[in-house]
Amino acid sequence: MKLVFISVISVFVLWERFNPASCSIGDRSSIYLNCNHRCVKENCTNDGEKFRTKAAQKQDIWCKLLRWSCDDECRYQCMWFTVQNFKRAGEGTPKFHGRWPFIRVMGMQEPASAFSSILNFAANAYMYKKIQRQFPLSKARAMPIVAFWHGFAMVCMNAWVWSTIFHMRDNPFTEFMDYACALSMVMGLFVAAVVRLCYKRTKLTIFILLVPLFYFVTHVRYLYEGVINYDYNMSLNIFFGVAGSLIWVGVTWRQWRLGHGYAWRMLCFTLLSGAALSLELFDFPPRLGAWDAHALWHLSTSPLPLLFYRYVLDDLHYLQSKELEKFAFKLT
Repeated sequence: MKLVFISVISVFVLWERFNPASCSIGDRSSIYLNCNHRCVKENCTNDGEKFRTKAAQKQDIWCKLLRWSCDDECRYQCMWFTVQNFKRAGEGTPKFHGRWPFIRVMGMQEPASAFSSILNFAANAYMYKKIQRQFPLSKARAMPIVAFWHGFAMVCMNAWVWSTIFHMRDNPFTEFMDYACALSMVMGLFVAAVVRLCYKRTKLTIFILLVPLFYFVTHVRYLYEGVINYDYNMSLNIFFGVAGSLIWVGVTWRQWRLGHGYAWRMLCFTLLSGAALSLELFDFPPRLGAWDAHALWHLSTSPLPLLFYRYVLDDLHYLQSKELEKFAFKLT
């Protein structure tokens, strides 16, 4: 029942995540539209990208570094001007282009989500160092799965780097990279589950690696060549996310029944990941202008890599011990 609950939660959450509204009450209001029209006319060049001389002097160094255009600056300032007017009228905080308004910090659009993404990256990097020390790539000759886990950690760290960049500065390219790399991590977890399930079946494992890789490359090309199809992207994340979770639970439940005490870590990781994902169901204006449900979701997942990679390390130690037993048996 818990897995069914997590699957249902995933459907609703990913629908919200990958199906943002194109417009909202905030950006449709006459206050916002008039403010933005006036701001662009007074401060921007004809294309809206560059500032007029006096307006350019008012922009801080952080916004310049993150390439906030004049049009972007007008939208941001008019967004908060509109929020203030809504509150004076006794109305709630409006959304703009399907999103809540966030306070900009050091030029970052969504500072809390960016900070939480950095924490997730740090947790993955910290545990990857442990993998490197205990199972360097040189051991991949005897245990090919070691190379897989090295690659998996790289995929996860890369995904959190782009999540950080996207939350710092949202534009079509950073959005594409965030969505593509997030999918790579979800598919990576699915592939990891199947690889562990089919351990020692080399040809089958290679086939399992190549098919999702080919499909991922095809999908990324599809995303890059046109406007992101949120429904299609959502469907892929749901399929690979739920399928991967079900396989991992099956693998680790069997390990647990066979007496592998470390298997509880992966079971907890899977269930806690689903529970953390449910945070996105709570749609509320950002607390302190920065902490919305999405930021809290990223924050709640930041300690989970510690649990996940502890399982990976314990499992690698177990597999290594089995290899040593076989070697000792051959010598006798």
